[in-house]
Amino acid sequence: MNRRKFLARGAGVGVAAAVSSAGLGAAADATPIVVGQSAALTGPQAGFGIAIRDGILAALQIANRNGGVNGRPVQLLSVDDVGEKAKTEANVDLLSANPKVVGLTGFTTRPCSEAGALLAAKEGIALVGAFSGTPLLYGDKAATTFTTRASYERELDAIVRHYRFLGMQKFGFVHLEDAKSTNVPLLEKILATHGGQLVVTAGVDRKGPGLNANAIRTLEASRPDMLIILANNAPLTGFLREYAPRTLVLPKMVISFVDREKLLADLGKDAAGVGFSVVVPEYTRGKYWVVREFLAQAREMKVAVTPVSLEGFVTGLALVEGLRSARSDTRAALVEGMARVGSLDLGYTNLRFTRNERSGSRFVDLSLASRNAGIV
Repeated sequence: MNRRKFLARGAGVGVAAAVSSAGLGAAADATPIVVGQSAALTGPQAGFGIAIRDGILAALQIANRNGGVNGRPVQLLSVDDVGEKAKTEANVDLLSANPKVVGLTGFTTRPCSEAGALLAAKEGIALVGAFSGTPLLYGDKAATTFTTRASYERELDAIVRHYRFLGMQKFGFVHLEDAKSTNVPLLEKILATHGGQLVVTAGVDRKGPGLNANAIRTLEASRPDMLIILANNAPLTGFLREYAPRTLVLPKMVISFVDREKLLADLGKDAAGVGFSVVVPEYTRGKYWVVREFLAQAREMKVAVTPVSLEGFVTGLALVEGLRSARSDTRAALVEGMARVGSLDLGYTNLRFTRNERSGSRFVDLSLASRNAGIV
């Protein structure tokens, strides 16, 4: 489906429970379709949840302005899980008990997204889009989850292929400690495929400080050719402040699970030379219609423009197409509707959902923070 047909159908999906429905036109008078979100809206990981929510809302407002889904507005009911798995599980129970909630969307972090995906599969509810590329979301256990971003496996593969092409052999890996058992073997498998070697790893707490001085000395002593980082802002900022000035010439690539703009602002000059993998195009690339539509809507809503909020926008676009493809407003119908979406042309890639394909996107790009020109 191309842009013209996509927007003509009222692409996007709805307003949020926390956002006024004023000015939405005729669709606002119809019974709303409600989709639930559990995300970190407060606490150290709130930047992720707020950005994903705002991006989804941007898509929803466009849709409702164009008549909603079959004449009905779609509302986003967002509840806070503070980035904690137990609260996510309680939130999913709460949302599942609400008969108006036909689907889920916009979960954040690996523990919370995994918990949500497993419960969604158990309840037969579609979960469309989660801010995590963890492998479980792409497997059979998450049978009703439809992802809108490339997996961590694809991001790691893109990074390794790039740096192996440049002749680098020895890789270091800074990872979230609670994901070590998943992500370290994943990287080792990818390196084995491309002929690289993992020479050092270091774990950090997703809510805690960065690596201590001893861990940093271990990384430096191992002399990797480059460093891959899969960690969120809380531990990453301090670590890069300590590590970047000592070995500025060492390439460092950060996986997309990060509030990049905040990280860049916090690091200042120490951000120079830090690279990032992204699962949506840079928001400076206005040649893509999705980017243009998002920027215009974000300005209208006065929300922050980041790769994470753009990812939320893409999730919202996918969700609306699933709702439009559903033959009723039941939970089972949305699962079936997502599987009937087919291919959505976003300009930079096609999202594809069928009965045999729930991993909508394979898009990965690499960017670099320069000293004077920002992201290049």
